[in-house]
Amino acid sequence: MADKELLWQQYELHIGLYKEYLNLALKMNAFYYVATGAFISFYFSKPNVPWMKYSLLFPSLMSLGLSVFFLYGAQQAKYSRQDVFSLRDQLGLRVAPEYAVLIVFLWMSAILLILVVIGLLFIIFGPLPG
Repeated sequence: MADKELLWQQYELHIGLYKEYLNLALKMNAFYYVATGAFISFYFSKPNVPWMKYSLLFPSLMSLGLSVFFLYGAQQAKYSRQDVFSLRDQLGLRVAPEYAVLIVFLWMSAILLILVVIGLLFIIFGPLPG
């Protein structure tokens, strides 16, 4: 009976972590896009200040960092997915939370962040005036 209890505790831990990881990824995305939008609107509100475009380097670096973080998280979530399904089978459950949702969300977020950094670098170093 102690083994079954330990399996349940591991299962509950995985489910709690899954919810927290998804919540954290959503919050990080929201913060990033709000902050980046503020930087971009500030940049475009001061078109005559030549150094202003370099203020976009911060969200560019933040974008790169978050995209690496999300790609790493997507890679590591595969192991949690396997463990959750193994625990599901050992406990005799028919369903388990699908970690693929988190994995796909992290991949999509990383791809969007990479696209944003490309756009930001185009604004900074591209042929636009300023």
